[in-house]
Amino acid sequence: MGGVTPGAAWWIGAGLLACGLEMLTPGIFLLPVGVAAVLAGLAVLLGAGGHTPWVVFVVAIGVLVVSAARFRRGRPADVTNGPGAGVVGASCIADGFAGAEGRVRLGDGAWPARMADRTEPAFGTRLRVVELDGTTLVVSRLVP
Repeated sequence: MGGVTPGAAWWIGAGLLACGLEMLTPGIFLLPVGVAAVLAGLAVLLGAGGHTPWVVFVVAIGVLVVSAARFRRGRPADVTNGPGAGVVGASCIADGFAGAEGRVRLGDGAWPARMADRTEPAFGTRLRVVELDGTTLVVSRLVP
């Protein structure tokens, strides 16, 4: 090996530039491109010629994008107010209503709520969450 060739320097420089741009403008997905370019540059440093750096570049981008997609898919989504969060179907307690609108205690917090049947429950009435409307819980009376 007689030093860094212009081809290797070009690949590695382009890869580092793409990684730097990713840090400055997150979300544009340049990290796989940058890493793949650096890997192609390393292939050139190891003596690869012809189309091999391009093959390394394309394969590396594919592997990195698929890996990132699988990693992202494996993480739980933020579903604080989603139906899968266990809020729908949970029981809660009326904590002050004026008409059909008010607040309920659910777990260790108080939530804005609305009665599904548009009636006014008494303070302390046990209710069940039947739906979510944004961050407002739609509740109904528990049927014994």
